[in-house]
Amino acid sequence: MNFDLINLGGLESKRLNELETQLNLISTSTINLDHDSLVFQEDSLYFNFKKERALTPLKIDIQKGALGWRLARPQHETHIKKAIGKTERPLRILDATAGLLGDSMIMLALGHSVTAYEQSKILYTMLDNELNHLAETDSNLLNLKLINSNVCEANFNDKSFDVIYFDPMYPEDKASSARRSDLKKINSILEIEGLASDPESTFTYLRNIPSTKLIVKRPLKADAFKGSINYQITGKSVRFDIYLN
Repeated sequence: MNFDLINLGGLESKRLNELETQLNLISTSTINLDHDSLVFQEDSLYFNFKKERALTPLKIDIQKGALGWRLARPQHETHIKKAIGKTERPLRILDATAGLLGDSMIMLALGHSVTAYEQSKILYTMLDNELNHLAETDSNLLNLKLINSNVCEANFNDKSFDVIYFDPMYPEDKASSARRSDLKKINSILEIEGLASDPESTFTYLRNIPSTKLIVKRPLKADAFKGSINYQITGKSVRFDIYLN
């Protein structure tokens, strides 16, 4: 892979050995600012971008910041709740593009089970490391399955999921300032790994999966994907386009 694995603490550990095997990399102890690098420090991971990218490091801390605030108040997530719909039972939800896992965590907090796909090995590794830290204190994670793969390579049937959730990458200029920063970092990581984002093809694939409902999250003024939208849930900056089978 075209990045370094940095063991910033300098100590060998079982987790470091697992990372070296998982990523097929040999760790070093010094950050080279001319290289992109995944940094392992005190059992935590963050991604440090080389200086020419001019990006601050990407860190994933699910219980802090804006996501932590939202997770403490899941019942306030009115738009996602309306998009999912009223239900007397927990739903099986497919999150087709996990990203930083924010919306998946909200759906778990609302009582549903989630299978989330993330094609980036870097993002998957960071998320998996963070989830392992939280597993003992967050029982909702028992209902989460995180898979490192492009969702379009999976095979599903009409009994796999009740809801499919798709939050595609969209132009950075259509996002909030905080989201633009995350999008730049995610786009850079996909570039480092040689991965492409093809929202139109992914939408077409997801639209053909037998399910009750496909929810597509879009910027408020962005064009919809081709196809007949059954209804929309609209917020201040984003909307949810709902497609029913």
